[in-house]
Amino acid sequence: MDLMTNDNGGLRKALAYTGCSRNAYYHNKKDKKEPRDTKLQQHQLDDAVLEKNIEEIILQRPSYDTRRMAAMLTRIMGKPINRKRVQRLYRKLNLTMPSRKKREIIRSKYNKNIKKVDRPSELWEADLTYIHCGIDGWGYLFNVFDVFTREWMDYCFDLSAVKENAIISIENALVSHREILVPGNNNNSNSNKLTIRTDNGSQYTSNAFRKSMSVLGLSLEHIACNTPEQNGHIESFHKTLKKEYIWPFDFNTYQEAEIAIRDAFIDYNRDRIHSSLGYLTPYEFISKWKQEHHRRETTEDVVSEEQTKMINIG
Repeated sequence: MDLMTNDNGGLRKALAYTGCSRNAYYHNKKDKKEPRDTKLQQHQLDDAVLEKNIEEIILQRPSYDTRRMAAMLTRIMGKPINRKRVQRLYRKLNLTMPSRKKREIIRSKYNKNIKKVDRPSELWEADLTYIHCGIDGWGYLFNVFDVFTREWMDYCFDLSAVKENAIISIENALVSHREILVPGNNNNSNSNKLTIRTDNGSQYTSNAFRKSMSVLGLSLEHIACNTPEQNGHIESFHKTLKKEYIWPFDFNTYQEAEIAIRDAFIDYNRDRIHSSLGYLTPYEFISKWKQEHHRRETTEDVVSEEQTKMINIG
């Protein structure tokens, strides 16, 4: 039948001459195909060879993705290698990894060094935000925020975004919390020094701001580029501030915005509850922490005195 077909007779003529039906011809031809088990074994052998080649190539070219690896295997094997097949072998060999962008690489490096706080006034975050003041244009609100207590420490609101206002916001926070820093006290170690964390805005990276923080005895640190989550507490605070206290109003002048910010400052610290503080206000949380801290220190002193008496008796 195949000879008659190859002699330019055509399949239809060959079937007519032999009296064979088309179904019988294709049925018999199907039986002559290679058994499925044999094909599977050959496929497994090819996969084993491909795996060996992939492991050898990946040692020299660890950055090769599946697309480039498929092209390389095609050159080595001398036949087309499907990329999906390479992807399956990559998963089998645990070679798959998500591609990371520059921002993700920077974040993974610096986010490991984020400082964790366990007491008030250990870490303050500082940043500025914009508020529209109607005919007076844009106002610039420089804020200082305590990471541990979630207290809005203080602010400076002005129509200019100069570095002096950034310095004033920190000074205002220190003046309103005099117990935090005692000028001239050399007993404070660097580990207990108040830290100011800011972004890389021109106001906070200026020489004037750096020198002022040094004179005030504060430790200054800047977040890494493209990592706003390192300053996430004050970024979240700005969202809340605008959503609850700024956006509901349409200010016509700078004075109207200033009054609204003054009222917001009182309400945020005294009346607004925070889920991160166990649904307490910042002032309530500070009072509770001080009581617990004092009780803990008193207990430690009593235990220490009892241990000293036991030693003396012994």
